[in-house]
Order: sequence, then structure tokens, then C-alpha cells
Amino acid sequence: MRTLRVVADAAMAALALALAYWLRFHFLPGGIVESADPGKYRAFSVVMAVTVVSVFALTGVYRNRRGVAFIDELFSVLRGMAGSFVVGLAIIGLYKAGPFTYSRLTFFLWTAIATLLIALARFAIRSYQRQLQARGVGAERALVVGWGAAADLLVQRMRMFPDYGYELVGILADNLEQGGQVYGSVDVLGRVSDLARTVRGLNVKVVFLALSDVSQDRVLHLMDACRDCDVDFRIVPGMLEILTSNITSDELGGVPLLQVRHGLDIDGWAVFLKRAFDVAVAGLGLLLISPLLGIIALVVKTTSPGPVLIHQDRLGMRGKVFRMHKFRSMRVDAEAASGPVWAAERDPRRTGAGRVLRRLSLDELPQLWNILQGEMSLVGPRAERPKFVKEFSARLPRYDDRHRVRPGLAGWAQANDLRGQTPVEERLIYDLYYIENWSLAFDLKILLITLARVWTHKNAY
Repeated sequence: MRTLRVVADAAMAALALALAYWLRFHFLPGGIVESADPGKYRAFSVVMAVTVVSVFALTGVYRNRRGVAFIDELFSVLRGMAGSFVVGLAIIGLYKAGPFTYSRLTFFLWTAIATLLIALARFAIRSYQRQLQARGVGAERALVVGWGAAADLLVQRMRMFPDYGYELVGILADNLEQGGQVYGSVDVLGRVSDLARTVRGLNVKVVFLALSDVSQDRVLHLMDACRDCDVDFRIVPGMLEILTSNITSDELGGVPLLQVRHGLDIDGWAVFLKRAFDVAVAGLGLLLISPLLGIIALVVKTTSPGPVLIHQDRLGMRGKVFRMHKFRSMRVDAEAASGPVWAAERDPRRTGAGRVLRRLSLDELPQLWNILQGEMSLVGPRAERPKFVKEFSARLPRYDDRHRVRPGLAGWAQANDLRGQTPVEERLIYDLYYIENWSLAFDLKILLITLARVWTHKNAY
């Protein structure tokens, strides 16, 4: 697949220059001019094809990464194309051959066309590869070592998405009985100390360590065992690793120190940029989708008795209660007997229109108004009801850290299909990772993933 990507990138880069040449000299006003020497542009297409492949290789675009979203691959391609653009522009500036000069307009057209063609080729190759991996072709035999929320989440992902290319052979856990099964059909193969024997006996290619409270000595021992067996060793970060994922170096009188950055600086320019982005997108979004909002409101009103909107108390930043707005998707008396409860799959309380609205997350669109009011953000942890927050905070020590930022219409947990009745411990891992690693690019990535997966979410009910 790496060879196929290299060949496709080079071919698309060369084809893009041919298309750019045609557009510049045969389609756009101006016609054939002295700088339209086709032989020189054919040579330049080879140069740019080599440049693209070389820059992509140097910037890690060809690194094999399983289980990542296409948007990540697209971002890496964009970074590589930015580098190729700079190199190509330098080549054009340095090239001297009498009166001939390369057309800069042609080069700009090449940059846009090549980026588009390479992205399309990457998508096609990725789709083909995932189809093969879903059938077991090229899948790596994987072993999970550990238990708890992180291990649960990892096993869930491997079983939910076989196209990631991992064949899960089982787990090793000290607190589970050997020979049993967990998570439906995953075999418990033994204790953690059986790692080397299990890896050799089952031809395991990659080991995932998902132990939360484990000493450094034990981790090093397990790493040595995997090194001796010549298998990949990957650590699933626990809560501590996530909370310290953003560190900076410092010193005190020559003594080296590591300074932990506690998530988003709520008084800094980062939050100002995030807020400006929220207001711009939410305002424009409300303007553009206002006809859709009217249609949804009409459908809700005519298909079931009751109000069009519901207004629920939710906990926002710093634990402040606010009223969150949603299109009504359930009966008016949905919680009359039970009180506040999470929605369940095939929930009988949903209305006919509500099933569609919740499946496509259209019931959440009125929250754009909450965003304009400053109560929510486009991206952030999900806003929960006070009853649930009190319950979760009592048993999860770091749960209140979610309230250091505004809750979001979309979120890193939801983008990874942790919705519905998925365990809150698993959601918390994603929420804390988002808070500790926030950036405007990360927000954009989450929004794009959310839009792309709105039709395929498995837990949207």
C-alpha cells in the first residue's frame, strides 16, 4: 500500500500539471504565449512529481497508521503539499533559460489541482485497503494486556471497526479467569505474566498495554518481553498520561523541570480565538439553515402533540446551569414516571419524527443559539444534566475537569461514536484528552469528522 500511495501521488502530481497547462494556455483568456513550451512543462511535471514524493517522505506522510480518520491523512497531505508548493516556487524562481519563464499562474493552478487529485486518490486507496482489512487481508494479530475503561474502549473499537486492520486474539488480565470470555466473544488467555508465552504461541504482531495502575518497572519488563519477541508494543494512556500529555520544559537554578499545562488557558488568546470561531460559524450556520429549522419545526408540530422545542437545565463551564434548547424528539410525558434518564436504543418514548431527528442529530441544531449566547461552544465535552453530573462526579474524581471549558455541540467523544448509553468512564478519557490538547485545528478536525459520520453513527438514538 505504501508503494501504491507513492506511485499514485507521483502520477497525480504529473497529471495535475498537464491539466493546469491546458487550463492556462488553452482554456483561460490569453491563449498560447512564448512561455507555453510543452517540452519544458513535461520536464517540470517530472520534477514536481519527484518533489511531492520526496517532501511527503520527509514529512512522514507515508508513515503507516492504522485506525486513524481520513481527515488526519488529509491534513498530512495538505502539510506535504504546502512544503511542495514552497519547493516548487523556489525552483521556478531559480530556473533561468533565456527569455523563458514558467507561468506562475500555471503553478498555482497545479497546486490546487494536485492537492485535489492526490486527496481523491488517497481516499480511493484508503477505501480499498479498509475493504481488504475488513476481510482479514493484511490484518495484524493483536493482544490487549489489561482491564478497565481504557481496555474496554480499545476492545470495543477493534470489534466495531474490523477495517482498522487488527485481528484481536484475546486479552491478558490478572483479575479475570483464564479460559473465560469477556466483551461478548473475546477470550481471556491468561495473566499479564504470560505475555511472552502468549505472543510466541499465537503469532501476535502488536501488543496494546492498557493497565492503569502499574509500576514503571513492570512496564519496562513487558516492553523487554515484546522486544525479545520482535513485536510492536503500544501503551494506551491512562488518566495520568492524558492529564500530563501537554508538558513544557523549564529549569530552576539549572535543575531541569517539567511543567504540566493544565488544559485550556481560560484567560488567554486561545479562548478568544475559539470564541470568535464559535460566533462566526454559529451565526452563519443559523442564517444558512434557517429554512431547514423551519421545516423541522413544522414536522415536529404536525406529527405529535406538544411544543416544538424543549428547554433542559444543563451544567456548563465552571458548573454554571444554563437552559439548553433542542427540538422535541420524545413524547411530552417522556420522563413523567422515570425522571431524567438517558435515551436507549429503540426507546419507546421517541416520536416518529424524533427517531429521524435523533439519528441524524438534527434535534441538536437549536443549540447554535446557545453558542451565540456564550453558554456553549461548537466543540467541547457534552453538556450533561445536573442529576447525572452529581452522580458521575461522586464516583469519577476527574469528572468535574470537564467544566473547565464550555460544553460543545460536537465533541471528541461523540465524534468517536461514544454516545447513547456508552460508559461515562470511556467518554471521560476522550473529554480530558480534548481539554488537554485543544487547538483550533483540533476543533476543525472534530467538526469535519462529525459531519462525515453523521450518517454512520452506531449509537445515535
